[in-house]
Amino acid sequence: MAIDAETRTLFTDEFMMNPYPEIARLRAEEPVHWVPELGCWFVTRHDDVKRLLNDPDIATPDRRAWEGHVPPEPGSYLAWVTDNSILALSGAEHARVRRLVSKAFTPKAIARMEDQIREVVARFAAPLAGRTGVVDLMGEYTEPIPNTVISRITGIPAIDGDERRFRELAQALIGAAIPFASPEEQAAAEPALLELSAWVRRLAGERAAEPRDDLISDLVQAHDMGDTMTADEIVLLVTALISAGSETTALGGMVALLTLLLMPDVLERVRADRSLLPQAVNEVLRHTMGGPGGLQRYAVRDVELRGAQVRAGQMLLLSFGGANRDPEAFDDPDLFDIDRDHSNLLSFGHGPHYCLGVHLARTELRCMVDAALDVIPPGAELRLEQLQLRPFGMFSRPVNLPVDFGPAPAPAPMG
Repeated sequence: MAIDAETRTLFTDEFMMNPYPEIARLRAEEPVHWVPELGCWFVTRHDDVKRLLNDPDIATPDRRAWEGHVPPEPGSYLAWVTDNSILALSGAEHARVRRLVSKAFTPKAIARMEDQIREVVARFAAPLAGRTGVVDLMGEYTEPIPNTVISRITGIPAIDGDERRFRELAQALIGAAIPFASPEEQAAAEPALLELSAWVRRLAGERAAEPRDDLISDLVQAHDMGDTMTADEIVLLVTALISAGSETTALGGMVALLTLLLMPDVLERVRADRSLLPQAVNEVLRHTMGGPGGLQRYAVRDVELRGAQVRAGQMLLLSFGGANRDPEAFDDPDLFDIDRDHSNLLSFGHGPHYCLGVHLARTELRCMVDAALDVIPPGAELRLEQLQLRPFGMFSRPVNLPVDFGPAPAPAPMG
């Protein structure tokens, strides 16, 4: 969405680079703040964010309720996905699908996924070992991993051409998943969605006849009191995993490495004791990941929130940067502390729409950091002067992660 420089409020250079001081002010003085540039309400208190994630009487995750929603072309495949996604389901149907999906995430399946994730991460980490000079850890490492992981765990054949095509299709879908997607972006996603859905349907049919150790087999076999998932529901779930998990996990891996490189004492502590990885990842999610951004919800009725008059159809942006640094939920919230209690973390949502891919995302982030610590040499330096940023909604999103691995070793003397 274009932003008029004459009407900027939050969109100052200072806010784009470090939004947290202004978020703290808003949380104290105006916790439900209207952002005219984006046409949404910005919600920054932990208890408000938690409530709005759980109260369908006030807000819904279904984008069709938004006054700014541009419906896909009638009769298109994208229109079918929009109308039948898990976010669009009624309470009873939503609960039914989540119950069936949970049947596929057995301890055995989760352990298998972790092995598959480690295989993918190791494949992208291996070329970084022994490198010298400046390496873009986002372009070469964190960015290609999430879609490759989804390809691997769903059972896409581990052939380079297949995986590469799957990543291309997945990337084409992401543009249409954001709230402000243009009709052009939606149109570009249509052929990718058709191709991807045909692929998943074919795999579901094959796995029904001959199950394997992959997620689609687990979903085909999932049952609850005789109820099973349809091929349509499996297609919609894989589409949701791509839309929700690819961009955010790639960015999350980059942010985790960026944060640790800026805090070398913490990096070396985690490098020496890998049992700290889950805590370190949770603290990155709380302290740094998300910035002012968060989850979108859409008001289903006129309601007053903290003195703000919210109208039905308006967007509510539930800020992770606000909620996860709220001093009412976390002591000394601006301090990066991997030893803190993370039970109030809201980065994966809360309540009935708590992220279905939470285990997948956490495992990917943990594995990405773990493998990176094996290939990033001690003393490696972040090259902030080479860091490239581009506006992304309410914050600046890095598009690379330049890290200097150090000079090549001097040749051994002759003789």
